[in-house]
Amino acid sequence: MNSALQLTLNNPHQFELVPAGTGNYVAAVQTKPGELLALGQAETQTWQHLTPLIEVLGPKSPGSEPFTQKRVDGWLKKVADSVGSHPVFLDLLRLAANHPTATNNERPPVLSVIHAIARQRGISFVPVLRLDDVRATVDQIADTAACDGRGVALRIPLLGTVSADGQTTDTLVKEALDAVQVDIPGTDLLMDLRYISEETEIDVEYLAPMIDDLMATGSWRSVVLLGTTMPRSLGGGIVQAGTVGRLPRKEWLLWCALRRSQVARLPTYGDYAVQHPEPPLDAAEGQVPLGIRGAIRYTHETVTVIPRAKAPRHEEGREQYRRLCRVLVEQPEFAGRDYTWGDRQIAECAEGTGEPGWEDHWRGAGTSHHLRHVVDQLAGVR
Repeated sequence: MNSALQLTLNNPHQFELVPAGTGNYVAAVQTKPGELLALGQAETQTWQHLTPLIEVLGPKSPGSEPFTQKRVDGWLKKVADSVGSHPVFLDLLRLAANHPTATNNERPPVLSVIHAIARQRGISFVPVLRLDDVRATVDQIADTAACDGRGVALRIPLLGTVSADGQTTDTLVKEALDAVQVDIPGTDLLMDLRYISEETEIDVEYLAPMIDDLMATGSWRSVVLLGTTMPRSLGGGIVQAGTVGRLPRKEWLLWCALRRSQVARLPTYGDYAVQHPEPPLDAAEGQVPLGIRGAIRYTHETVTVIPRAKAPRHEEGREQYRRLCRVLVEQPEFAGRDYTWGDRQIAECAEGTGEPGWEDHWRGAGTSHHLRHVVDQLAGVR
């Protein structure tokens, strides 16, 4: 057995990506410009309690041709510039792990190239494994775990995990970890509720036994509960055009209820910041999809405050964001310009000293505020 594999089997539990305690926070963040900008602008006091789950977002239409190594390196350079030396979980979104990449005369799968470049760029990462990963993907994750000795994160959809052949979740978990040769104490468990719709009701009496069953599997290195009530679109009456909506943060309320329950192990709080789990509609800088209205998502205690434009963006352009900022700074939930980089962007745009920017910029401003706000919220419940 080589030394790297020996490290993986024996010591990954010593790598603490998510410290114990209720004051820590995991944010699933897509590699969109705004979200990465928010991470890059986060202050030390936020980073002390924040662990990002970075989702490397692939192109909307990847085609069948191999990605170039330069293109993949560009994705990881942006991540490295944003997170620096801070440790992260590393996953893929809208990107097939085994899509080929052109490197010299070889065509390795893109996941292995992402891991190799992340390592070269000094990103301290834990790879994410899923129960339904195909063998080729599992082998790449196993190689990374053996090389880096940081174990793995196992990401499980908490609702609807069913095996085609009737195997229990406990059996599926053990088989998945055996395949990457990492034990449970060297594994972070990411329990994912994904999108909790307005119609979905999840109570603690239903959720706690599911968490307890997973806790009975073994002593996980860390345990995280992810979820969001942020819809992919604000249309359809969710937030009326030209109004200020307030959407309940069900994921936060659910975690608070779990904290008051008798759950065997309280998971670390996690969410998708101000984004839906699926990527937003793609639009290049300055490109305005027809019918889309601008909005700014601003987190408060139990709600997300969302001023939404009255007219579509293709009619009003970027200036509608200036009007939205002016509405937002007048809301009682606005924390003030000095709270975060994102709050300063909102205040400066409202007063006319900052440019209005496009959607990515305001998604970044909202994410910046959200990260700090959640860290401060968690500090209050220790």
